[in-house]
Amino acid sequence: MVMSLAMLLEVLINVRRCNHVARRATYETSEKRILPPSSSCRQMSSASQQSSEGIQKKEAEEHLEIYESLPTIKLDKNLLPLVPQPTDSPYDPLNYPNWLKYVILLQVALIAFVSNFNVAVINPAVVPMSAEFGIRPVIGTYQTAAAIGSGALGPLIFTPFANVYGRRSCYLIAVFIGFITAVASALSHSYAGLIVVRAINGFGPSASYGLGAGTVVDLFYMHQRGRAMGLFTLMQTSGAHLAPIVGGYVARSLGWRWCFWVGATLNGSLFLISLFALPETIFDRPENSPPYNNHPTGTSEEIYLPPAFQWRIFADRLWFWDRHKPKSRRVKRSDFFFKPLGMLKYPSVLFPVILLGVTYGFASIEPALILATLFTQLYNFDTVQNGLANGITLLLGAALGELCSGPVTDWMIQRARKKAVNKGDIPPAELRLQGIWTGAITVPAGLLMYGFTVHFRTSGKFIPPCIGMALACFGIQIITSVCYSYSCGDCYRSRSNDVSQCFNFFRQLFGMTLGFYSLQFGEKIGFELSFTVFALICIVVFLPIVALMFKGKSGGKCWEIRTVRATFCIYLSSHHVLHWFFKDAVVLYYITHNSSPHGVLVDVYILACRMTMQF
Repeated sequence: MVMSLAMLLEVLINVRRCNHVARRATYETSEKRILPPSSSCRQMSSASQQSSEGIQKKEAEEHLEIYESLPTIKLDKNLLPLVPQPTDSPYDPLNYPNWLKYVILLQVALIAFVSNFNVAVINPAVVPMSAEFGIRPVIGTYQTAAAIGSGALGPLIFTPFANVYGRRSCYLIAVFIGFITAVASALSHSYAGLIVVRAINGFGPSASYGLGAGTVVDLFYMHQRGRAMGLFTLMQTSGAHLAPIVGGYVARSLGWRWCFWVGATLNGSLFLISLFALPETIFDRPENSPPYNNHPTGTSEEIYLPPAFQWRIFADRLWFWDRHKPKSRRVKRSDFFFKPLGMLKYPSVLFPVILLGVTYGFASIEPALILATLFTQLYNFDTVQNGLANGITLLLGAALGELCSGPVTDWMIQRARKKAVNKGDIPPAELRLQGIWTGAITVPAGLLMYGFTVHFRTSGKFIPPCIGMALACFGIQIITSVCYSYSCGDCYRSRSNDVSQCFNFFRQLFGMTLGFYSLQFGEKIGFELSFTVFALICIVVFLPIVALMFKGKSGGKCWEIRTVRATFCIYLSSHHVLHWFFKDAVVLYYITHNSSPHGVLVDVYILACRMTMQF
């Protein structure tokens, strides 16, 4: 009896085992067949082994699909995540070889250099030019002010087209306009005609002011932008600094008209170079690109090797327009003024814009406008001496300032990246603002030194004022590089062109007004007091930057949105102060000259100020 029960139990166990093997055999991927229950146990064992291998193969394929679906974080040679993450496309400018990136950067920087060169090359020859047209030297500077003011509008017109059809076409058109208008300036026979042509000359080439920062963002990673943006801003500002040196010698040897012929030669040469060596850099980066911070566990990482450079790709990017423009890219009316200037609602844009516009105007544009007139009266300088005094001091200060801005802030960002990588985060953008302190101190110090030494005519004659100008320009180069890198490259990379337009608009518009009142204002109250006022204004507009250093990251967007109204009130208050300084200078001009050839411009400016206050 016991034996019978044991045999029956063994049979039941074997049957259950065979049924289990048969059920597992249904998952075979090769033949999808089920072994019959009457098969032998040996056949069941073989089928079980084959089905087990099929299941493992299927599971491996599923794991591979899941692994491939996870984003791959691309690292640099220091094993740090690249920001932004590049694509694998050979058309991606981030994949261009470094030598090509810097060739493009050099051409863009030279276009910006020549743009400012066109504006400032005539400054040391204002006195002989005014004598030929029979006007006072102060009025002779208005043609430069017209070029500066129209430069505020150029990027607002060109940039929307560049964002749709490509940056290359706008660069070429801008340089060509610079060439044509420089020739027309050299051939002008009336001062009214010269002002009109100079306004167009400032409008056309100024496209590089708004596009340059966007091109830097197209080509370089976050940790490389400080040096690249510094090189661009150095070349941009150096155009106005080197132009007086060249213009002074050319005007003394060949006459003031040849100052414009030199500008035409530079524009024409640069147009030919860019026509064959400046490729397109605009690229539609996917919005769902892999994240570089806070990535989930299991995300793969790899040291990124860009695809090999192909001359075929380079030639394809030399078309006049972007051949790979998607249909979603279209020009809208709101893109021309409202969209770019709408970025001023963010303090991380508005505060740096006001700081750069005010300090750049007082430290760079103002000396270029009044130095020739002032030094001719005080020190009996000729065109060459005015050019050397203006050009060498500003050029030296800008070059030294760049050495203390771009590379230093890049080093700060790189060090912060190494500390933040273990936390799965990226360093805050406000870290770059820590490099602005040197500029914020040296600009007011240089302005005070310039004003006091000019007023009291120190024993060193022109040397102390020149040192003051160099010190102020040293600081403005630091401020320019840091502000552009912070707002354009770190905070709003996707809208870097719009932010760059805000910088250019306020800087050019503020600088245009200086020629109308700065010299008269100093003559009325004394240059030591006028430059003290300028220095105090620079200090006041720097205070909001301090708030950004400590509140920009902690508050984020919410802090920005909550403080939009307060920020706009600060802007209007500063504009109101400058308006009353300007209005006082206008009254002085009416009293001293009994006529006002620029009265229409003055009335329009004051009306715009009052409309802004009401708004």
